[in-house]
Amino acid sequence: MKTFAGWFLVFAVLCIPEVEAGQTINGCQIKRRTNCPGANLSGADLTRSNLASADLSGADMSGADLSGDRITEANLTRANLSGANLSGADLSETYMNNADLSHANLSNADLTQSTMPGANLRQANLAGAKLTMANLKGADLTGANATGSVFAMTSLVDADFSRVDLTGAVLVGADLRGAILEGARFCKTTMPDRSINNRDCPR
Repeated sequence: MKTFAGWFLVFAVLCIPEVEAGQTINGCQIKRRTNCPGANLSGADLTRSNLASADLSGADMSGADLSGDRITEANLTRANLSGANLSGADLSETYMNNADLSHANLSNADLTQSTMPGANLRQANLAGAKLTMANLKGADLTGANATGSVFAMTSLVDADFSRVDLTGAVLVGADLRGAILEGARFCKTTMPDRSINNRDCPR
């Protein structure tokens, strides 16, 4: 029995580098700190991958499944993530300047301190997402679902929140200067001054 356990341990150790290396898609190795600007990862299954500190600027990840991924401190500037599944992903401190996240699923994602000025989040699902201290200056969130999301201390300067559902959202300390709020839904919404806005709750 001890011999078997020993061989099993050796086998497991030998297999570790293979697991860490991850898959390669269109020449891009899916691993931490990978350098794949402009890569084509459209529609790829990247669930629970580790892309922390990766350079995927300008990459096409439209329709890709990145649910549960660790993508912290990565460069996703101008990346195409339209229709991508990022539910439960850790995108904290990630750069997504001018990225296309339209129709993306970001439910329960961690976007704490992420940098997203000018990002396209039209009709994205941000339900339960954490965007504390993020930079969404000039971002377009038209028609997004932001129920239960947290925008505490977040820069929303000049952001477009037209028709955004902010039911149960937290905006404590958020900077809403110049933000467009036309048609936004407020119900049990904690405003920047900590007051509760129930304007659109069912009566």
